[in-house]
Amino acid sequence: MRSLKSSHFSLWLSRSTPLAPAMAASSLLRSLTRHARGASAYRHLPWSPFSTTTAAAAGARDEARKGFPGLGPTAKGEKARVVVLGTGWAGSRLMKDLDTSGYDVVCVAPRNHMVFTPLLASTCVGTLEFRSVAEPLARIQPAVSKSPGSYFFLARCTGVDPDAHTIDCETVTDGEKDTLEPWKFKVAYDKLVFACGAEASTFGIKGVTEHAIFLREVHHAQEIRRRLLLNLMLSDVPGLSEEEKRRLLHCVVVGGGPTGVEFSGELSDFIMRDVKQRYSHVKDYIHVTLIEANEILSSFDVRLRQYATNQLIKSGVRLVQGIVKDVQPNKLILDNGEEVPYGLLVWSTGVGASPFVKSLPFPKSPGGRIGVDEWLRVPSVRDVYAIGDCSGFHESTGKDVLPALAQVAERQGKYLANLLNHVMKAGGGHANSEVEADPGPPFVYKHLGSMATVGRYKALVDLRQSKESRGISLAGFVSFFIWRSAYLTRVVSWRNRFYVAINWLTTLLFGRDISRI
Repeated sequence: MRSLKSSHFSLWLSRSTPLAPAMAASSLLRSLTRHARGASAYRHLPWSPFSTTTAAAAGARDEARKGFPGLGPTAKGEKARVVVLGTGWAGSRLMKDLDTSGYDVVCVAPRNHMVFTPLLASTCVGTLEFRSVAEPLARIQPAVSKSPGSYFFLARCTGVDPDAHTIDCETVTDGEKDTLEPWKFKVAYDKLVFACGAEASTFGIKGVTEHAIFLREVHHAQEIRRRLLLNLMLSDVPGLSEEEKRRLLHCVVVGGGPTGVEFSGELSDFIMRDVKQRYSHVKDYIHVTLIEANEILSSFDVRLRQYATNQLIKSGVRLVQGIVKDVQPNKLILDNGEEVPYGLLVWSTGVGASPFVKSLPFPKSPGGRIGVDEWLRVPSVRDVYAIGDCSGFHESTGKDVLPALAQVAERQGKYLANLLNHVMKAGGGHANSEVEADPGPPFVYKHLGSMATVGRYKALVDLRQSKESRGISLAGFVSFFIWRSAYLTRVVSWRNRFYVAINWLTTLLFGRDISRI
């Protein structure tokens, strides 16, 4: 899991103004008309006239757009188009800060929301509701749902042509191929930003993808919650042996980073506070095992690591040091030959470059990420940038690849938005612009610290800038209060902050919701 500690994440309040009935009807009609035009243009029109143009400008561009299925190139006098791939920390912050008076924003992503990952583990056991950690893109950047030239496309980028300044896309239909076949389209860009994140690392271990559940998206948390509650209910039904009950209620977490530790802490707290009260018949069967190859929370201060270890053991979490060699349907095998049966397996061992990122014809940084220079530009390619987990400093810069943290991605998004706004105001916003605007100072990352909760109202706060430096380190209830306060203020919208605060209060007063929906 990622930790966000940037004090620069500004807050804003989205407001909507009630319309009079006539105005509301007119607005709705215009919205439906634009939507109908957009939907038909994808599949039937040779090019998509989404942008507002004059008749003269449209005529001059007909030839260039002929046979172009999707969004054609912008013309002089129109807003430049920034295409953003992804709605994670980096992409969302970028789109929030882009100046839409000079840019049209087009986002292409398989989800229409940002996930507030620091609180995702809390949703698995009912401490928080799922919607409280999902921030719709339309609230982050209202232009994608209101501006005539800005859009969100539920799709994946499948290829890029840097010379033509276009990307190839395919719609995401969530497996509904029986009723809706995915279709392909193109989008022309003036500026292209890769913010498509990374994927969970499996290290090529057999069976991980088939049998383990990752914890990176809301649907992962939903699956974990359903599996956990299903196993609890089934274990209470007559007909299971003692051994099968213990296997079914054995929750195994692989990976001792912040995500694995926080989930283990939340799960142990759920067992001690809720399971023992509401599933008293099987309370002695359920237990948690955390497997880590080295030390848990290796980036934290030694004293904090020891505190976390003691706290987890005190909460009933079994800590195992080992390397997983094979994952089978009901058990995993460690490097020492030990077999560990499980009913729920959560995999949290870090992230790596996705196959899509590896396939791109761009320079790469160590680890297969898209290589970028000090200004987050992709070398040797015009008008292309990369931020977040999918990017890393190219070897030619002499800089180390930054860690896959939310605070890194968020601050890269903020930096690049300011850079692009500056370029646009200098007249260099369009593709292949002859205006060479000074990009300004390069991106510099300063680590602001790390935080993690270990359950039972205990947390860790490590404010050192690096493992070697000195700084403030706190552990215990005070740290837990700091942890909650910091993340509550970092939740993007006031609406979701209200949800989170109410969920925390409800859980404190009435316990967690154990409904399996």
